Amino acid sequence: MRFRILIAALLASCAVAAPAVAADEVRAQPKLQSPADELPRPTDERLREGMVRLRDTIAQGLSANLDEAGHVALAGQIIDQVAAISAGRDFHNRAGRHLQWLLGDVTDGAGLMRDAPRLAAKRLGLLRAAETLNFYGREYDHPGWTPLKP
Repeated sequence: MRFRILIAALLASCAVAAPAVAADEVRAQPKLQSPADELPRPTDERLREGMVRLRDTIAQGLSANLDEAGHVALAGQIIDQVAAISAGRDFHNRAGRHLQWLLGDVTDGAGLMRDAPRLAAKRLGLLRAAETLNFYGREYDHPGWTPLKP
């Protein structure tokens, strides 16, 4: 009998102490965002100009009725423009790594445009690149950015 009372008292004390311990753990967790991660992310003039050129190129592809060869040619232009944007850029900080991921996603869409065996998949690659550029406009400090309408 004493054993049961002892176990019940132990469980009751654990139940009372658990929320307090959990609340202390939540307060002790570090913040996931630093001031450098706040939105909008900073840009420079060279990045803005490159992204506007890339948006214009993709917008032309979206408005045209491209065949397979047209998608392949457009993919080459997109890859060249991403390489020009990336040239000499520092990707070793948080904002740089995010930009690297974003440009990599545009390049992946262009790779799908270039390598996909069917026209519908090539079009999907173009749409992926367009959506990534729209994401850029929401995440980065780029006054006057207009999103693409696929």
